[in-house]
Amino acid sequence: MKKQLCVAIVAAGVVFGCSPKQPTYQNRTMDQWLQMLKANTNSAEDPLKIAQVVHDNESRVVTIEVPLAYDLLREHDFLAEGKGPQCGKLYFDVNGNRSTSCERAPNGNCLMSASENDFVFRLGTNQLQVEFVVFGPWGKDRYLYAAGPITEFVSSNICHVNPYISSTYFKGLILYANLSASNAAYTIDLQTPSGDRIKTFSGNTSNGIVNERWDLTDEHGNICTNPSVNAVYNVKLPHSLSETRTQVYQLEHH
Repeated sequence: MKKQLCVAIVAAGVVFGCSPKQPTYQNRTMDQWLQMLKANTNSAEDPLKIAQVVHDNESRVVTIEVPLAYDLLREHDFLAEGKGPQCGKLYFDVNGNRSTSCERAPNGNCLMSASENDFVFRLGTNQLQVEFVVFGPWGKDRYLYAAGPITEFVSSNICHVNPYISSTYFKGLILYANLSASNAAYTIDLQTPSGDRIKTFSGNTSNGIVNERWDLTDEHGNICTNPSVNAVYNVKLPHSLSETRTQVYQLEHH
């Protein structure tokens, strides 16, 4: 990148000079890159403005559509793909937590997703934003950066079930969940895949964590021999907010 030579003229106590030159990558400024990467180059809309937000209630995945041309981003190595270094990255920012998952929409735009199961979404209003970074040969401390306007999304994400908690010291199943509030009442109904009741746990938490251990016996003390169980978490917060989540656990019988 060539340096700009500036000549300052002092006259009558006033200094006239040239403004700093905008940084470029491949001879394009960030504004020029965004204009070129627009899915619709005739649109006056900010290409980093979220076009729509889609929430899948079953999978709890939030997907946004960004009006940038997916094929052009991929062509210029602006997507987080492959093993080599990228020339840039497109970020989906949720409350300050970034993800780079990006897919091609049927109309050629970019689709980016984040899961409420990852607990990046807070209970209530969340801030969604798209960020675009272009790297250059100047080192890690210098890059082109742009951010789109913030879009608000209201989430009822109260209970985040962790299906991966396990222990080598306990022969059974650990029922573990993080809650969006410290104080809550909960029940966990264990059911067979056909919906028959096996056992129920209930309690209250003051630290926002549900942590129950099941020894694989039903309410009569018999060992459950099913290959899997459905755990239905019912969580109720103060002020009458509640949520029901179902987690399928695969059982290992020794």
